[in-house]
Amino acid sequence: MKAVEVIVTDKNGKTIYKTGYNLDLYEEYIKRNTNDLTTLWLRRFYISLFTPLVRSQGVTFTFTDTTGTVRTQDLKVNIGATPLFLNTYACSNRFWISYGSSSTTPSPTDYRLGNKIDEGVATATVSETTGIMTFSVSFTISNDITIYEVGLEWEATVAGTATCGRFLVDRTVFPEGITVLAGQVLTIIYRFVL
Repeated sequence: MKAVEVIVTDKNGKTIYKTGYNLDLYEEYIKRNTNDLTTLWLRRFYISLFTPLVRSQGVTFTFTDTTGTVRTQDLKVNIGATPLFLNTYACSNRFWISYGSSSTTPSPTDYRLGNKIDEGVATATVSETTGIMTFSVSFTISNDITIYEVGLEWEATVAGTATCGRFLVDRTVFPEGITVLAGQVLTIIYRFVL
């Protein structure tokens, strides 16, 4: 989503003309905005990605990986520097979707599911036309279960150039639980609109 505002003022600072594009949508977004884990993670990532830098500077960000280890990793680096979050030389860079049985309310400080049952590498699709990124996984369930939580984890280089790991991007809880019977297929889909 993009919002643009244009303001013309006189030499005394009085507004003469004001217009905008998507300002109503922007205001609605601000009203609905939450500090959930995904929003905080995306903010952290985008702030690092779009921080303006001069030559030879870098940007680091801090997060807790799924083992509970606090990590500080570079996102943008001087070419002479070695640690880089987006490096795929030694570590994969992909998403995993998981589900579990904990009904504990999600928190922005969560770093793993409360009680993970299973996980799978997500299939990813991105549409430049619609701005929608989709991550999905399907599981064939072997025993009757009730799931309460789903999670999205990002696998990447989490320290230096060769320390591989994951961090939790989202943990969503369904307080009423979702019952899935043996033989049924559970499909979890995450959609992000950019």
